[in-house]
Amino acid sequence: MLQQLLTARGFAATADGIFGPGTERAVRRFQGDRVELVVDGVVGQRSWSAMVANSGTRYTTGRGPNLSGRVVLSYDDCPTSLAAFTTMVRAARDQGVALVLFPTGQCVSAGRVDVGYARSLGHYVFNHSVSHPDLTTLSASGVATQLGTPGVQGSYGRPPYGAYNTAVKDAYLAKGMRVWTWTLDTNDWQGPKSQAQVVSIARGAPAGATVLMHMQHAAFNPTALQQITSGLASRGIGVCRNQGVTTPARPTVLAC
Repeated sequence: MLQQLLTARGFAATADGIFGPGTERAVRRFQGDRVELVVDGVVGQRSWSAMVANSGTRYTTGRGPNLSGRVVLSYDDCPTSLAAFTTMVRAARDQGVALVLFPTGQCVSAGRVDVGYARSLGHYVFNHSVSHPDLTTLSASGVATQLGTPGVQGSYGRPPYGAYNTAVKDAYLAKGMRVWTWTLDTNDWQGPKSQAQVVSIARGAPAGATVLMHMQHAAFNPTALQQITSGLASRGIGVCRNQGVTTPARPTVLAC
């Protein structure tokens, strides 16, 4: 029955009565398509109920787990130093903003990002591979390695360059992660752009957007953050709020 339901919901599974790798992959695909479900490949009560009723909020890779009308300010890669990182995450907390950070594993290993510290200040930290390759060019084992340690382990991941295909998406799901990209790219790396240019683009984000910036470029500082949030506020748009508590490593929906 499970396999028949998976097929009916668009996640093809061979109806052979065996819960093998193909069926588990289909289960993970279904779970990854419903925001409220944990991607663990286990058909528990919540997954079964959602499958039978064909219910749940459909997941979109651009907006990710943000179901609110608030804007998510996200930063990729690696800051110039640990001091720059800690200054920014403290300032964001003080400004009431929850940042969403996607550092590479190499950056974590280099000691320029403190994952636990950022989470303790109410920010979200997710996977961005180990060394930032285009995952679509790698073998299955190569992708799996890039999604492992020292890369951040959690419930979401952003593939470098936003590049993914079905095989890459399945590799994320196998690690219990959904792919989360963005809806507004500031292109802060081009040129590179000045702080004023990046701030201007980010301030124009629509409600519910995920904005892409980078920790090593111009807008990863408290002044730029304040300018972005005040510009959005002037248009009646808020940013993801900092709840003042430690964020989990594997949230399903963001508490914005």
